[in-house]
Amino acid sequence: MMTRFPRPGSWYRFTNSDWQFIRDALALTSRDRDSLMTLLDDPQAVKMILDHPKLFEAMLVNRRAAFLSPELFFFVLVRHTLKRAGVDDLEVADYLAVVCADFGLPATAEQKLPEHRLDSLYSVDYITALENAGPHKRFFIHVQCANQFLVLTCLYPDFLHRRAERRGAPDVDFYEQVVVSHLEAAGRHALAEEFELEETLPHVATAFPQVRRAMNHTVREYLSLGA
Repeated sequence: MMTRFPRPGSWYRFTNSDWQFIRDALALTSRDRDSLMTLLDDPQAVKMILDHPKLFEAMLVNRRAAFLSPELFFFVLVRHTLKRAGVDDLEVADYLAVVCADFGLPATAEQKLPEHRLDSLYSVDYITALENAGPHKRFFIHVQCANQFLVLTCLYPDFLHRRAERRGAPDVDFYEQVVVSHLEAAGRHALAEEFELEETLPHVATAFPQVRRAMNHTVREYLSLGA
């Protein structure tokens, strides 16, 4: 599969370097650092700390992202982008960040997107797989399809644009609807409740058109993701 199954809570996978970056970006004095370290033991406080605009500025504007984990990089990037676009749901930002991080993109990589790394660029292949799958497996196919095209439409829109121009393939708007429809189907599945995603998946689906456009703007403005 292209990704591991998305597990919420990006901050549970931050590295020691990530926490050091957060302390250095937000604490001006040793007393500030001590106070911040105390707060970082509280998961609820961590969520508030990660919303601080200085983290985004330090990470991208000041070019300090080189040694950050994909989890921290994408959470700060996605959270900043979505809040600026008026999408304030933390669960939506966390889900997108986890999916992007699990895709395996290094935080500062300037790389092309090789097609052989993808399971399929054709949504019809997933439809065929769904037709031949049992009830249990259908949930995972819906999630995998949604996540693959979520990454492509959010991070690599120009790749899809050029592919559409060269081959007459579907463009970004088509795949945006693929993401929405598969997230909605996964959210209705009985396993969504078992994985505690019965609310998150529909929320991501509802917000996704706005989210995708906001992410495209941020990628073009701040990142260099060759395609």
